[in-house]
Amino acid sequence: MILHQSQEGYRYNTDSILLYHFAKQKALKGAVLDVGCGCGVIGLLLARDYGVALTGVDIQREMIDFCCQNSERNGIKAEFVCADFRSFACEKKFDTIVSNPPFYSPCTTHSKNDAIRTARNAATLPIGDLLKCAGKFLSSEGDLFFCYDADCLFDLTQCLRESRYYPKSVQFVHTNSGKKARLVLIRAKKSLTKAVNVMPPLFLYDKNGISADIREISMKADTLCVA
Repeated sequence: MILHQSQEGYRYNTDSILLYHFAKQKALKGAVLDVGCGCGVIGLLLARDYGVALTGVDIQREMIDFCCQNSERNGIKAEFVCADFRSFACEKKFDTIVSNPPFYSPCTTHSKNDAIRTARNAATLPIGDLLKCAGKFLSSEGDLFFCYDADCLFDLTQCLRESRYYPKSVQFVHTNSGKKARLVLIRAKKSLTKAVNVMPPLFLYDKNGISADIREISMKADTLCVA
């Protein structure tokens, strides 16, 4: 998949590709909503693989312009809306919602680029707001897939409980086997699940460089970025 994105502004990274892969544990169908879609990478990859009806929402007009360009370039029909998700309006329900939300605190978001700060700063879309708003659009048996800073797991579980979500699958991502988890991938539902499936961890690197798992995931995504 050929993806156009900003040279100077926010550019998607490995987290988005890992979330795309994580969401593939479910045979997706129906309608998919990509929240904070950026250039559209996650939603467009899922639409490519499953033929789902894709809607993407992002607060930055530049990102929506890239989404439209990328969907046309790759022959994928989709709808993209420029809006703050907290004021997003839509009458239909979605079978799957996926989001790589901003999760850096303002203290650690130092970029002078406004687009990058907006895309990374947790204040743009606090996790509690994401969960609350997603609940309005998720079907009764639908799934919410998202990733977040692993250090925030305690706060995440509190927010999930307050928003009446039940975690179904969890996977931790480490830089390598000697490092603590840097990212957590979560699949949550509004309906009660029997038990949480804690999946084997992913390691970005091993002694030979990029790990075999990450190479395989990247090959399946098969993306090419162009300016």
